[in-house]
Amino acid sequence: MKKIGLLLIFACSVFVVKSQQAVMFSQYYTNNVIYNPAISGSTEYSVFNLQTRQQWLGFEGAPLSANISYHGALNNRSAMGGYLEHDRTYPSNQTNLNINYAYHVPLNADGANISFGIGAKAMYYYLDFEPGELPLGPDPAYNDKSFEKFVGDASSGLYLYNNDFYVGYSVINMLQTPFNNEAGYGFSSNVGERIYYGIAGYKIKIDRDWYVEPSVLLRNRDNGDAEYNFSTRVLYMDQIWSGISIRSNSSLAFSVGTNSDKVQLAYSFDHYFGSISSHQFGTHELTMSIRIPNYNKY
Repeated sequence: MKKIGLLLIFACSVFVVKSQQAVMFSQYYTNNVIYNPAISGSTEYSVFNLQTRQQWLGFEGAPLSANISYHGALNNRSAMGGYLEHDRTYPSNQTNLNINYAYHVPLNADGANISFGIGAKAMYYYLDFEPGELPLGPDPAYNDKSFEKFVGDASSGLYLYNNDFYVGYSVINMLQTPFNNEAGYGFSSNVGERIYYGIAGYKIKIDRDWYVEPSVLLRNRDNGDAEYNFSTRVLYMDQIWSGISIRSNSSLAFSVGTNSDKVQLAYSFDHYFGSISSHQFGTHELTMSIRIPNYNKY
């Protein structure tokens, strides 16, 4: 019975690996550089982000994700960025380090630009079982080290933007690097599944102080699975805002935020519909963004 239970754990972990290779944050508009390397350096200032997402609060072993990101212009054409991210969904864990470079080309005097970006990723993936959850013996198929590996991969993207709109397209895990050792192939040949992102948004001015910003983040995988997050934010003088998002995972996300000249704070709560709603207390997400003056953009 213990081996049967272990097989179920491994089967669940394989499913988690497929679903958690890339996290889709509800507040994608506050930290969009993690989806497209071409976004690096697209703002008038450098941006340092701290973001965390606790899914299905109260559900044992629920996914927890956190990242630290930064991007900024090196001069009026080149920019660098990157992020460090950790995702935990018991028993699987992965840590990603991404370094991005973007090249920006001005299109007109109104501030429209197109940028081209590339990124390199190093990932460490491992399973972390509690003592006593693995049976005794030398069988490598029941060894947590069977799913422990360092791998590398790459990403690329395009981004068109000005002060009022943006639209971008990117490809993540371009090389589809496998990340389990030979002993694990009886369960799955886990690879870094190639993921395609589309992102777009437009800021609509209502009057001198009020703006409405509809936006969308789309994700598609090689296996045909597609996901979306449609959001609308209402902003007052670019100092406070609130928003709502409709997501393809049968959830609604409600968000609020406040901005100052240098710091942005944001919180969102995802409410799920369906059978899982009675077993958890929603998903909570926090973001803090620090805006650092950068005069290299011009």
